[in-house]
Amino acid sequence: MRVKIGQETNFKPVAKHALKVHVWAGISRRGATNICVLDKTMDAPLYVQILKNLLVPFIDRAFEGTNYRFMQDNYPKHTSRLAKAFYEEEGIKWWPTPVSSADFNPIERAWELKYFIARDVKPMTKKELVDRITTFWSQRMTVEKCRFHIEHTHVVLPKIVDSEGGITGE
Repeated sequence: MRVKIGQETNFKPVAKHALKVHVWAGISRRGATNICVLDKTMDAPLYVQILKNLLVPFIDRAFEGTNYRFMQDNYPKHTSRLAKAFYEEEGIKWWPTPVSSADFNPIERAWELKYFIARDVKPMTKKELVDRITTFWSQRMTVEKCRFHIEHTHVVLPKIVDSEGGITGE
């Protein structure tokens, strides 16, 4: 904004990213889970409810009792006593990963969604943001795309070893 010296400015500050939501979703070699878009802060009970409503039905449908491993980052809600008790109770085969392990976590690569929203959509309302997030997830997170993100882990693992556990930037 340009203002002549000595003139008052009459503008209201605008948040850099005024529209915010929280998103939970999962991917597997067999496709993507449904996505949950929240307009509130997640706590451990809400996280467990999301797992109950989205993860468990997906595991039942996609894996039908076959082998799988559930990976996620070490966000405190994911590792809470309540969440750990839920994994145990439901028989979820949770595979803990090291702290701050974005390279180990394939879902991190699936958040190309953030760049799509920022670059291509530029939503003006929260409804538009939520609609575009859910549309992106349902249309673009194909089985092939999910497999690509998961299999990229095999490319990154040797680089993690070479960097002695450091971040690879991949």
